[in-house]
Amino acid sequence: MPKTRSEDTLILFALTPGITSMTPVYNGLTLLGNLKKDADPSSRFNIIFFQEDGPNYLEHFTLNPEYIVMALKSLEPVIVKGNVGGGIFLGISVIIDVFKRVSEKSFRLIILTDSCTPKIAQLYMPVLETMIDQIKGIPFFIDIIRIDVEDQEEDTKMMRLAALCSGSINRINDIYSLPSLLEILALNRKITQEDITNRNNFTNPVVNQQFYINLADDPKELKKPETCSICFKKDYNAIVKCPNCGIVVHKICWAQWAEDSSIGIAHIFRCHNCYYLIKLEKKFIEQVTLAKKVKDAKILPQKDISDIQEYLESLETEGGPNIVRIHDPMGIPSEEFIEQKLITQEESSDHSLASENEEEIKFILCPHCFKMITNQYKRCPNCHKNIK
Repeated sequence: MPKTRSEDTLILFALTPGITSMTPVYNGLTLLGNLKKDADPSSRFNIIFFQEDGPNYLEHFTLNPEYIVMALKSLEPVIVKGNVGGGIFLGISVIIDVFKRVSEKSFRLIILTDSCTPKIAQLYMPVLETMIDQIKGIPFFIDIIRIDVEDQEEDTKMMRLAALCSGSINRINDIYSLPSLLEILALNRKITQEDITNRNNFTNPVVNQQFYINLADDPKELKKPETCSICFKKDYNAIVKCPNCGIVVHKICWAQWAEDSSIGIAHIFRCHNCYYLIKLEKKFIEQVTLAKKVKDAKILPQKDISDIQEYLESLETEGGPNIVRIHDPMGIPSEEFIEQKLITQEESSDHSLASENEEEIKFILCPHCFKMITNQYKRCPNCHKNIK
């Protein structure tokens, strides 16, 4: 039966300063934040907006939605129209990082666009589609708002992206209708068990499993006797600690805990103390599960929503999150670049001596660090791991 989950909402501000009035935008975002906080105090918020040299975002999601409007107001004079492709890429990257650290959350990306919002370059679409397909089971949704726009070609591209994660595209002709639409979108999305990369009986689709395996971190092995935080025994027996919070545990105790906290892949699970994404050897997990070697370990229950709320509050910083500025991961290609690419492809297809094995240059994601590179690389220039 469909149910709702606590949501973290990321606003991608791709409206055009000077074209779109900001007052209804501020009113709408304030209404959205207040409604979501009233319905669920653990709702958190973030925003992406652009300056000349690239996108800005808050360094972490915040429980206080007022910081979203404050960030926009403080930098409104220098905000420029936003690159939707680069914003989606950055937004998914931010959400992936949060997913590693926080459980029991859905993620919503709300994209605000108008008639002057730059189009998504077609050559970037395969990368965005791949990213969305891999994280949609977190679960992750995209809702796109098109304000006074008539562009069927661009609508089709955005519909393709939203449809991949059961999202929506919404059109309004008047910016002053935005608060009413955001009031509707303030409702948490309904999800089913099949939609969730989660524990229990759900199995993560095989095609996306390597993504989550690479995302999880190995625990750190300890060479001295320590007291396990699950069974409370002190010994040398394969003691490890969480790479995020440092809590100490037996590998075999974590293997049993993994059964109740996996994300649909048996050996990928959440730390019982800080929710960080951990992995153990698949064969080891299978051996522990089948042999049932541990009979007296104290397996901890899943934390309830009050525990999660307390954890999220502990992540808040005094004075709110700082604004982070980065270079655009998907800079809008110039017409000259696109034209030259098309000419190069035509020349390549007509060249009778071209190698049959020569690949077309495409943008891909490194399967290890998830940075955008081209398929020409055999080793990722960022993490230096083999691609092929």
